[in-house]
Amino acid sequence: MDICDLGVVGYEEALRFQMKVLNKRIKKEIPDTLIVLEHYPVVTLGRLSEEESIIDRPFFEERGIPVIRTRRGGYLTYHAPGQLVMYPVMDLSEKRRDIAFFIDFLEKTVMASLNELGVPATRFRHKRGVWSRGKKIAFIGLALKRWVTFHGVAININNDVTPFSHMHPCGRCDIRVTSTRHLTGQELDMTAVKKVFSDRFIEDMDFEYGGLRIATEEKV
Repeated sequence: MDICDLGVVGYEEALRFQMKVLNKRIKKEIPDTLIVLEHYPVVTLGRLSEEESIIDRPFFEERGIPVIRTRRGGYLTYHAPGQLVMYPVMDLSEKRRDIAFFIDFLEKTVMASLNELGVPATRFRHKRGVWSRGKKIAFIGLALKRWVTFHGVAININNDVTPFSHMHPCGRCDIRVTSTRHLTGQELDMTAVKKVFSDRFIEDMDFEYGGLRIATEEKV
């Protein structure tokens, strides 16, 4: 599996890059690829999102934060620097054609990574994502094309979670959001965080699916 770190990048630029990788993976020109990055501030709407879930649109307009509708599953969420985003572009037809199994895998590997960082984490059967002390800390929104996955998971690390209070995260008014910085009182080095999550992803993927080739690069 290749690891590609894009640094901090705009959502639409990252999406174009992701589509390039997706199309190459579908054609089997490249191996499975994990894209890791941070986004500049943006609100994204999944296929199930309703505009009404943004309860304070002026908050985002005044700050120049765009609202973008996407092709991924799920509802709406917020991205910003300090939040780790992982986009696994993986061909499940070569492994196990089971998207629920893959989502379970994502939740478990995020939980294990957070635990490694000293943050307690859990998941629930009927509430997707990862939670810590009753608040949501990681969000999952996936898409699939010819059994190749794209989009992925966002984990709140150092980012300010205040913007989440101006929306209904995941389309629900009862969800509260947290971050590792809020839980630990410390800001973490994002380079180190990316390594923890990427290494754990590779290890867990090898355990769950097996037989992966590992390579690391900055760009595809």
